[in-house]
Amino acid sequence: MATRPDDPAAPATAVVERATAADIPDLIRVWGDSFNSEFIRRIFPQTEDGRRWLERFFTRNLEEAAAAPGPEQRRRPKVEALFVRSPESGMPVAMAVYHVVPAGCDPALLTWRARWPAFDDLPDISEDAVAGFFEPMEKTQNYLLGDRARVFLEALGTVEAHQKKGYGTALVQWGNALADELGVECYLDASPDGKPLYEKHGYVPQDVSAILEKQAAVSMLRPRKLQA
Repeated sequence: MATRPDDPAAPATAVVERATAADIPDLIRVWGDSFNSEFIRRIFPQTEDGRRWLERFFTRNLEEAAAAPGPEQRRRPKVEALFVRSPESGMPVAMAVYHVVPAGCDPALLTWRARWPAFDDLPDISEDAVAGFFEPMEKTQNYLLGDRARVFLEALGTVEAHQKKGYGTALVQWGNALADELGVECYLDASPDGKPLYEKHGYVPQDVSAILEKQAAVSMLRPRKLQA
């Protein structure tokens, strides 16, 4: 899930920071400003219920990321919530959510229902809309990667007024560097507008016509960097 393409090179002022619980309001603001098409608003409504659902998502994942890594945590995907600030205002204007998936991870932990909190008490969130959005992408990721380790970019967005300044590029490069350090592949589902940005950074569109007749997003893989 991505907004319009960003500049090919990240400026020196684009500093990627890990988010903390104190940054959750800013993450929600950037999410709403970045993902504001009519289609996306059907999945993530810009209402109080929609904001509460995002707050739960970030709160749970940031708490898990901050927990001491025990044997159980090492077998689970690890979430990295990131942002980039505007050098002028100091406010976060771009954000990304990565999942670092270990090899052999339990498939049940990779489903959208495992990644996202329940919303039974949030009537603005549509079960059909959410499932219809996530499940095809879930299916393609499983088809392409199976139980292989990966760095999975779930969301990347830049506030419209700050696009084409290299902030999205900085967030993509952060994920690529992590994947190269770990020696694993990267995966994402790109919007048509976001696809050129990812292609510039080594992602390759994948043919998933064997399992999906129609696809709203573009399934993309970045190959594992071979160590010298």
